[in-house]
Amino acid sequence: MIDGRRDARLGGLLGALDRRVALSVFCLLLALYTATFNGPAAGLDAEVSFQTTSALARTGSPALGGTPEADELVRRAREAPPGAFPVRAGVPRDGATPYYGWYGLGQALAALPFYALGRGLAVVLPDVERANASSRRYGTPRSEYFAHLAVGWRTPVCGALTGMLVVLAVLRLGVSRRAGFAAGLAYGVTTYAWPQALGDLSDVQATCCLALAAYALLVLRYHSSRAVAAVLGAAAGCAFLTRAAIAPALVVLDVAFLHSCLRGRAAKAASDDAQGGVRRRLVLAGLAPQLACLALWLAANHLRFGAPLDSGYGEALRGGLFGGDPLRAAAGLLVSPGKGLVWYAPGLVLLWSGARRARGAGRRGIGTFVLLCALAVFLPAALLMGWHGGWTYGPRYLLPALPLLWCLAAVGFTRSSIDLRVRPAAWAAFALGLVVQVPGVLVDTYTHHELAVLAAQERFQLAVAGTAADQEEERFQALQFDWGFAAPWAHWRLLRHRVAGLGEDFPASEVFRYPSEAVLSPTQEREQGFRHLAWVDLEQRLGGVSWPAVGGIVLLLGLGLVLAARALDPS
Repeated sequence: MIDGRRDARLGGLLGALDRRVALSVFCLLLALYTATFNGPAAGLDAEVSFQTTSALARTGSPALGGTPEADELVRRAREAPPGAFPVRAGVPRDGATPYYGWYGLGQALAALPFYALGRGLAVVLPDVERANASSRRYGTPRSEYFAHLAVGWRTPVCGALTGMLVVLAVLRLGVSRRAGFAAGLAYGVTTYAWPQALGDLSDVQATCCLALAAYALLVLRYHSSRAVAAVLGAAAGCAFLTRAAIAPALVVLDVAFLHSCLRGRAAKAASDDAQGGVRRRLVLAGLAPQLACLALWLAANHLRFGAPLDSGYGEALRGGLFGGDPLRAAAGLLVSPGKGLVWYAPGLVLLWSGARRARGAGRRGIGTFVLLCALAVFLPAALLMGWHGGWTYGPRYLLPALPLLWCLAAVGFTRSSIDLRVRPAAWAAFALGLVVQVPGVLVDTYTHHELAVLAAQERFQLAVAGTAADQEEERFQALQFDWGFAAPWAHWRLLRHRVAGLGEDFPASEVFRYPSEAVLSPTQEREQGFRHLAWVDLEQRLGGVSWPAVGGIVLLLGLGLVLAARALDPS
């Protein structure tokens, strides 16, 4: 059974030592993520999101324009077929047609403070900005280096915050501080949350917001507080503004929230006369922020695209965005060597043990909530044509469910009378997880995917003819099920080739394990060597110095270790 002596955590605030454990994990993960993050936006999606933030900061409007990159995005959008490019024409105004990214405004709004930080650094270090402006990417001059860098850092911060929330949640579920510390670090280092936190996609921020809302729900289950309910509502609303596809999971969250308000222990603790008022105030505090975010989403859609329910994805939806094979997608998301959750978060093998322990401790509802949320995240992803998430590391679209599942699995990590073999299995799973994540950090996923797509044209011969785009998508899905092409194993072979000093010419037969005479090379400067890492790029491309960043990383690491030592000291 879960340690009953720690059951007091469920009814009130966590103690100072518990909070130190969570804060230590945040500092340690942020130090690691900052040391390894990818810096300025690399992919098209991330660049569109950044340009939306830049436009909001400079003009107060999300309409793209005013920088070389934004102008190039608009030019490409004008030439692209409808629904094929993540920038779309909006409602004409004053004789001109503005263009907008079709991603959630929550991502751009949350990045504004980081953008301001980057603009401040650009004033202090103008030489680096000028060096960046003299280089080009995708055929256009670059701009706003430090703004790109700071906005990119927002994702590692969100990833580290999610790890901290995992610790807080498992401590409230009654595990020991040492087990909570191990669970938080294991989440941040042995799952694909680490490589995902180094880029700049919306999934990481949406995951952090959903995790915060779920943690607030856990607190509300035993402690009635309008402030906590408001945090739940604000986090859920921000998750929706960041990524509207997370809505099914938010429905599960809200149903559980209403159930907690109406039948939770906190509401029952009040007198009969006061129960109705307590429940109404809790419900209003939790739903009002979500309704405000929904109203903002509808208004923004109307202003940009002329229809409240059109967030910009309308053309893509009409083009068959949800027209995939759900059975193939389900297999790909769960067990395929290239994107399978079982490989990218092997610690989830503890789910069965954790669910049994939660049920034995009388907390069956928590396990049911987690599994329903995970299902609400999984089903929409399985219906997508692009279930694989494109050029990303691991099952990107399942990331919002990962911290919730991990919390339930972490309950099974503590030694118990139910299963004395949990610990050895846990350490083995964590070791495998670390082996999987390290190559995803040291080798850029864009390098792997660019070379894999080129090799797939030779390796996979399609029996059915179709358009070039259809054939490319079919090959891309096929390589996810091929052990020779799949990450992380191909990443390890790329890393071995580089460490051996063999340069940037990779034999296809060596990297992807099929008979071939082809030699492949990455085309972008960023994809060569370790230049995808922010601090390597700063020194090698721009002639900057990285010692201030190294100093900050060391300070975070030291603070995390001190907090952990004090919080975990048995005395």
